[in-house]
Amino acid sequence: MRAIISLAIVAILCQSLGAQEQAKLYKFTPGEVWPDAAGNPIQAHGGAVIVRDGAYYWYGEDRTVRSRTDVSCYSSTDLYNWKREGVAFKRDDLPEDIRGRTFIERPKVIYNAKTGKYVLWMHLEQQGYHFAEAGIAVGDQPAGPFTFLRHMRPVQYDADYKDDDPDRQKEFGGTYRDMNLFVDDDGKAYALYASEGNWTLYIVRLNDEYTGPETPMAQDKTWARVLVRKMREAPAPFKHNGRYYLITSGCTGWNPNAADYAVADNILGPWESKGNPCTGPESELTFRSQSTCVLPVAGKPGCFIFMSDRWNPRRLPDSRYIWLPLKMDADGAFTIRWQNEWDLSWFDK
Repeated sequence: MRAIISLAIVAILCQSLGAQEQAKLYKFTPGEVWPDAAGNPIQAHGGAVIVRDGAYYWYGEDRTVRSRTDVSCYSSTDLYNWKREGVAFKRDDLPEDIRGRTFIERPKVIYNAKTGKYVLWMHLEQQGYHFAEAGIAVGDQPAGPFTFLRHMRPVQYDADYKDDDPDRQKEFGGTYRDMNLFVDDDGKAYALYASEGNWTLYIVRLNDEYTGPETPMAQDKTWARVLVRKMREAPAPFKHNGRYYLITSGCTGWNPNAADYAVADNILGPWESKGNPCTGPESELTFRSQSTCVLPVAGKPGCFIFMSDRWNPRRLPDSRYIWLPLKMDADGAFTIRWQNEWDLSWFDK
């Protein structure tokens, strides 16, 4: 009898393992529900991916509960299948004086090889979008937990702000909204973000710990105003053959619009706009999505994955992910083409 029961248990386990194997993903399907290893929709909106010790870590907004946002972390070894590592940073770990009314957007994490720390930057916001500050936290492990350090506006610059500016930029500095982080080949890190009420992008070199701006600050030497008065947001930077590239979105709220990419020989500029890189159905709306990150493909120079979010403002937890292949042309240009489905072998064509 025990033998029969044991065989039955083994059969059930085998069936379960087989089902798990069948559930594995081997391709990207942009715009479709993307389940994690447990079968739950991935909650990593407005995020980015880093690579550490042969593994990928995807951080983003956990929108499971619409009224709050935590920073989630997922891990993968193949980019298709993701295991939820948990919450890397909880909104409840914000300082008490801002916690109750503050939410988190566009979290990004980078690794500091000098300190051995993982550093998280995020856009902290409140009702009305006038708070507009950066939040910085650090952790010892990629999945956290991260310890909050400070919130701030990195650049004090008066762009002829009005005294009654609701964002109080004369008092606290330029607004800090849609953001990203970039680590250059020399180990220097930069924060890129929409400022001046979203009219202008700022690029700020960070200190050696990546926990604040490099000081003393000097315009066009340690920080710069770029794409001035162009009203761009959602910056997604990357580098190829010594040149810097920056994909951005227009500022139309939750509604999608045409992407633009700019090129520079120096990360602090000047930057030259090259227009919309997207082609295919709804390319004028960036395939109904908004840029969030450009991920280099390991072992394939000139090959990247364009990551964007297809926001669903009525049901934010059901916002989808658009990942598409990006391959540099010989002349340094590129095109992002729509794919209903694709896998990493696309880059071998």
